[in-house]
Amino acid sequence: MCGAHRAKVICEIKERLKNNIPTKVISTQLVECGVDFDFPIVYRALAGLDSVAQAAGRCNREGKLSLGDVIVFLPDSKVPVGHLRQSADISLPILKSKKDDTFQNESFTEFFTKLFWIKGKEGLDKHDICSNLSFNAEGKFSFQTASRKFKIIDDTTYTTVIVKYNGSEELISQLRLTQPNKKLMRALQRYTVNIPKYVTQSLLNEEKIQEIRPGVFVQNHDNLYDQKIGFCADRSSVYTPDELII
Repeated sequence: MCGAHRAKVICEIKERLKNNIPTKVISTQLVECGVDFDFPIVYRALAGLDSVAQAAGRCNREGKLSLGDVIVFLPDSKVPVGHLRQSADISLPILKSKKDDTFQNESFTEFFTKLFWIKGKEGLDKHDICSNLSFNAEGKFSFQTASRKFKIIDDTTYTTVIVKYNGSEELISQLRLTQPNKKLMRALQRYTVNIPKYVTQSLLNEEKIQEIRPGVFVQNHDNLYDQKIGFCADRSSVYTPDELII
């Protein structure tokens, strides 16, 4: 989902919870930080202890219940290789051995000590950002250098695409007619999704997306964006009969 779509769904969920309407939410890690949900029960697929703790923060957040239930389960599919699997493998024995005090300081000390030992400096700080956040000879931090190095999303592996959602078509039309400017691009930022680079070329070849300016990609076919689940890269650009019914 693009940012505007996520914000709308989060608002709807909060409103349902406020009015005590039974609500089930299936989500990515998005809701684990900065989203103030308060559910009586949280199910979390096995992950790093830090992620499990974040998920637990969405359970009985406002303290309205005597206790909430947080259930960590092993999914049928394997945890993806790399950081996610390493974190999950370290967490499993901790969760099993410390059922009554899982989130005590000792648990996190054990978790991060093992994680740091496995990943090493190359795995945790390959761009040496930490050195820029330490005092230099002049007693200053190199914030600009650290900012330049740090990327939440690696733009070498992902492409940003502006999608058609809730009136963004008018902004896209403006972008087609004028040169990009700060105000317009900031408004469009709420209507962007990030897709893997390897998917981008096939979408371009099929004319599902279009590069209207160098490095500026827009959704070119209405059928690609689902009003419930968001951007569907593998969806056919040919409408089904059901989709033509209004």
